[in-house]
Amino acid sequence: MKKNKRIIFATIAALSLAAPMTAVFNLDNVQTVSANHQGTKVWLQYGTLKYALRGPSGRVYPAGTKVVREMGAADTKPNISFPGRPFNLTWMIGGIPNNQRLQDVGGGQIAEAYVNYEDWQEIDYPSDNVVLVNNTTDYTDLKSNDFHPVDSSNPDVPVANLDKLNEAYANYDSAIDFSKLSKKDGQYVADLRNRYFAAKSMGATQESVDALTKEINDAVANYKKTGHLVSGNSNSGNSSNSSNSNSGSTTVTPAKRKSKSRFVKLRKASYQYTHKGKRVSKKKLKNGTIVKINGKTYRIKKKTFYRIGKNRYIRKVNVAKN
Repeated sequence: MKKNKRIIFATIAALSLAAPMTAVFNLDNVQTVSANHQGTKVWLQYGTLKYALRGPSGRVYPAGTKVVREMGAADTKPNISFPGRPFNLTWMIGGIPNNQRLQDVGGGQIAEAYVNYEDWQEIDYPSDNVVLVNNTTDYTDLKSNDFHPVDSSNPDVPVANLDKLNEAYANYDSAIDFSKLSKKDGQYVADLRNRYFAAKSMGATQESVDALTKEINDAVANYKKTGHLVSGNSNSGNSSNSSNSNSGSTTVTPAKRKSKSRFVKLRKASYQYTHKGKRVSKKKLKNGTIVKINGKTYRIKKKTFYRIGKNRYIRKVNVAKN
C-alpha cells in the first residue's frame, strides 16, 4: 500500500522512539502454535548485530543492537534462515482493524549475514500500534539497506544499485502486451519476474543486477522487433542470465515447468478467503506480493478465485495479468 513517507516517519518519531530501548511487548503473550488461526498471528524473528555497522548517514550501530524481521501470517513456522529477507533497525506493527494506513512501518534494512538471530516467535497481530525495535529515526538510514562493517576485516555483504534495473523492468512492464504472448514467452515472463525479485533481495551483486538489467532491455528490444521476448521463441538454450553478443538480443529460454502451478504478483491488496467465501483475516496481502497458485480457477459465491494454499483463496481480479 502506498504511504506518505513523511507522515509515516513523523508518526514513528512521535511514538516516543527517542526513548532508550526496552521490551515493547509482553513476552507472556507470545504463543507458538502449529497453525495460523484465521490469519490473526504473525511470525517475528529477533536478532542482534554481530559487529558494528555504519549506515549511509554515517551513524554507527554497535554490536549487540537489537533488530527484528516479520514474516506475516504464514500457517507454518518459517525457515530459520532467509538470506534474502532483511532485518529492520526500526519496526512498528499493528493498527486499527480494517484501517491499513499505519500498519507495519519502519526501515533500516540489515542483511541476515550481519545478525545473530533467534528462533521465530508467533504472536497475536496487535490491534494497536506496537514498536518492536527502535534504533533510529534518521530517514537516510530508514530508507536504506546500505550498511557495512566499521571494521573492514569483518565480512561485508554487497549492496547493489537497483535504479537502472527498476527502470528497465518498469519499461518492460509498460511495453509488453502480456495478453498476447505465446506460451513460451508467458513462461519466460514468470521466470523473469522471479529473478527480478531475487535480484532485489539482500546480497545481490552489482554484476548480477547489471546482467539482468541488460537482459530485460534486450528482451524488450527483441519484442519490439519480432513480437517475441525470447529470440527464436524456442526451447533451445537455458533460463540463466545470458545474451547473444553478436545480435545484441536475448537468447534466454525459460525452464520447463512440470505442472500448471505458477507464481503470480498481486496488482492490488487482497484478502484471503476460505472455500466457502469467508474472509480469514482482517489483514490484506499487500500489493506486489508474490504468491503461488495451482493454475486452476474456482467459483465461490459467483466470483472467480485462485487457490494459494490449503483452504486459502484470493480473488482472480486482484492478480496481475501476465
